[in-house]
Amino acid sequence: MKADLDALKAKGFFNERWSCGNTKRIKPEDRVFLLRQGVEPRGILASGQAKSLPYYEAHWDDDQNGQALYVDVCWDAMVDPEVDGVLSIAQLRNGPLGKVHWSTQRSGISIAPLAASFLEEIWRAFLETRGQSPAVASEEVSTPDLYFEGATRTISVNAYERDPRARNACIEHYGETCVVCGFDFAATYGDLGKGFIHVHHVVPLSKIRKSYVVDPVRDLRPVCPNCHAMLHRRADALSVEELQRTVRI
Repeated sequence: MKADLDALKAKGFFNERWSCGNTKRIKPEDRVFLLRQGVEPRGILASGQAKSLPYYEAHWDDDQNGQALYVDVCWDAMVDPEVDGVLSIAQLRNGPLGKVHWSTQRSGISIAPLAASFLEEIWRAFLETRGQSPAVASEEVSTPDLYFEGATRTISVNAYERDPRARNACIEHYGETCVVCGFDFAATYGDLGKGFIHVHHVVPLSKIRKSYVVDPVRDLRPVCPNCHAMLHRRADALSVEELQRTVRI
């Protein structure tokens, strides 16, 4: 896990082959989560996106014969359970998430869209208390299906790079105020708001379908969470300029 956390800190993501149980329904860009079971603390410790269809390879357990089903995943957030804790099972039993069978020992289960949306919100809030945020905003997730597993084994796979250096360069160029509405978190919230801003990809990575070099000035814009949500209000995201024309100050 330490190597995964180090990679996440350096690059903003890490790549993995994930044992997904018996499910064959996972599609590229589906949202996936790691659910820690068996030992405390129990709960969610990582999030990411699937980057392949399920495929068979030799079973990960050397004591097992035959093959296991895998999917390639790019993880965008992870916490160390022993240091940061996890998004606990107790927290996952509130609201729409209360109907989900969190005690499952099977990988690849899915949850309903309403619960999925709620999970994205509380997961982001949890990560922000640990100084992180997932690379994928909840409004950018292309599918309501989510999948879970109890263990992780790392392997290198192709994935979109969301380099935190690009984010920093974008903010250095444009500043920390929203380019759409001008909101400044530091001006409103003082020290608590310093450095807080979302970064919007002008062309969503899910539509590029290949890795590419991000130009922080051309491809990224700092936006507040409200404007970020409005940019993705339609299936085809609005341009920053289109949204600027709708703002009423």
